[in-house]
Amino acid sequence: MDIKTILDEFHKDKTISNDTIASIQNDNNLRFAFVNHFRQYKDREFALAVLDRFISIRQDPNCKMSAENLMFACYILGLHNHIEDSLKIWEAKITDFDTYCGLDIQLVPFAGVKETIAFLKTQTTVEGKKALVYVSECFNCGDFDNIEEYFSKETYPWFI
Repeated sequence: MDIKTILDEFHKDKTISNDTIASIQNDNNLRFAFVNHFRQYKDREFALAVLDRFISIRQDPNCKMSAENLMFACYILGLHNHIEDSLKIWEAKITDFDTYCGLDIQLVPFAGVKETIAFLKTQTTVEGKKALVYVSECFNCGDFDNIEEYFSKETYPWFI
């Protein structure tokens, strides 16, 4: 599968097939291609749909979705730079105990740490408040000291 075929399929019927999911999970070249594509061209609707689907698969007790694949979906959504998506990425992080521990917190403040904290301060939901506390604590502990490298266009995160 290639990106054009996958995106055309998605925009035709707004679904992501199991074959597409398997390709994204197993084809590292496709993952690199998606990152390169979304660094240049935006398709937030698709990126949100991928993350929603990956979260849904992860929530299934017979899950076949690694935390690394979930992080990939978070990363391609973050490349679209919509600060409100920090809450969607937080949702992915808190999907289960393993994702809570294993999904990189650096994915949540993709639009800037201070900007994300300011955004989270405006949230009134329980999860928005929990995200604010967690991100603020991570900021104070230095977890975001090298955040620019994490999102650098010259490198790729380890999970790609």
